[in-house]
Amino acid sequence: MIIDKSKCSERAAGLDLFRVLSVFMVFIFHTHIHHHCSYGPLNGFVSMGAIFMTAFFMLSGFVLFLTYNKQNLIDIRLLKNFYLKRIIGIIPLYYASALIYVLCFGKETLTQKILLAPIDMLGLQSTYSSLFEVSHHDGTWFISCLLLAYLAFPFMQEVIKQLGTKAKIATILVCAFALLWAPFIVHSFSTNSIYASPFYRGLEFFIGALLCSLPQKAKFLYSLKAFAVEFVALVLIVSVAVHYEISVGNYMLYNWVALPAFMLMIMTLSGLKSPRLQNLAVLRYASAASYAFFMAQTFNTNIESYLYRTWNIDNNYIKIAVSVVVCTSIAIAMHELFEKKVTRFLKGKIKSYI
Repeated sequence: MIIDKSKCSERAAGLDLFRVLSVFMVFIFHTHIHHHCSYGPLNGFVSMGAIFMTAFFMLSGFVLFLTYNKQNLIDIRLLKNFYLKRIIGIIPLYYASALIYVLCFGKETLTQKILLAPIDMLGLQSTYSSLFEVSHHDGTWFISCLLLAYLAFPFMQEVIKQLGTKAKIATILVCAFALLWAPFIVHSFSTNSIYASPFYRGLEFFIGALLCSLPQKAKFLYSLKAFAVEFVALVLIVSVAVHYEISVGNYMLYNWVALPAFMLMIMTLSGLKSPRLQNLAVLRYASAASYAFFMAQTFNTNIESYLYRTWNIDNNYIKIAVSVVVCTSIAIAMHELFEKKVTRFLKGKIKSYI
């Protein structure tokens, strides 16, 4: 069953909520590991907040299929349209953020910066696992993975369209098995981490697209109450696992709970019909600025560390407040002063193509 595009506006509010939640969970995870901010009884769950990157990739695949499933992306005109929109939406802010980081915070030599430039410009840093800790890559690796997933999406979509429901479910299970098994290989053979692997993140993205293509008849799930139950269950399961020290820090291993939980949450929120949520301006804005909020985290850790030292801030609540204010301020500035203006300008320049 292909989901009707006309339903996108009805479904957007729930998916906006999930996008904002995922971005925020990654943010507080960063405040916890970088600044040792405490969230009381939620510390165990927050310490594994990186699992929400799985949610982000699944949601990206889901939303793209929801948006483009009626289009034939094999058609060269539509394919060009698709790629131009992706480039306009992600590349300008990425380039600007990477350049600012390299100039202001980068510790690499001039020769190293020149060598890295083509890799950064093409968004290929995630294909080099050992570059994760180099320059801005620990903050922009997800863009690299996303760009590669976008590149493959037209092929993914055309394959999905030709699969029956049973084949789609079987494909999801195979992808999930690959994701669940990989951490054991990493552990047993001491291989490089797959956390920033474009292949495994691509599988999460693919699962999201497959999920969107499935018949969705469980209307009893479509409520904020159902979502709240699913989220609380995830918090409890992860918290208990961390309490018993079950592979703490092995974020990809936690796909055993993250994958089914996020599948349920996305399905629940994709079918949510809530006029109040739909008309919530702050939610729409937060969703629109979520990419900028992600990118702001490339800088805010360094800025916050400087402010904490300069102002002798040691109080946990003040540190959290400063982190929220700094990251939000940077994100709004990036979104309003750069992202929106550049996107509008580029769309105007290539209007004949999109």
